[in-house]
Amino acid sequence: MAQYRVAALGTALPLIDSAVQRLPDALTMPAAADTLVLLATAATHHESGSLMRTVRIAATAGVLFTVFALGGMELGDAKLAVFLGALLGWRSWQAAWLGIVVSFLLAAAIASALLLTRRGCRKITLTFGPFLIIGTLAAALTTST
Repeated sequence: MAQYRVAALGTALPLIDSAVQRLPDALTMPAAADTLVLLATAATHHESGSLMRTVRIAATAGVLFTVFALGGMELGDAKLAVFLGALLGWRSWQAAWLGIVVSFLLAAAIASALLLTRRGCRKITLTFGPFLIIGTLAAALTTST
């Protein structure tokens, strides 16, 4: 069930974020809450993963991206980071950090390419949600549990 929610949100959110530069609370808030409940349920059934690590990473991602919102990011990215951080946190600390690093590196590469090709300027606004989702997918595919 969780993979279907991730697939649906992973498809819808980048499209929405790219079109209107906004991640709707109606999608990000329930996703974060449902994911934590789902992973808590998995923990009670002795599935592999650590619920405490998951909660710590989700909270850290939320705080980190809320601080980033003070510098120009949107709070929708913080809510999305809680959801994606929880998913990667279930796997490992390494997966969570890799997801964040890949997201920022990819965004930096795209921003640099836009500047170098003169398709953008220093004040260009990039939507970060798609980069978070791609970074999460990359980390999930390249790390083990």
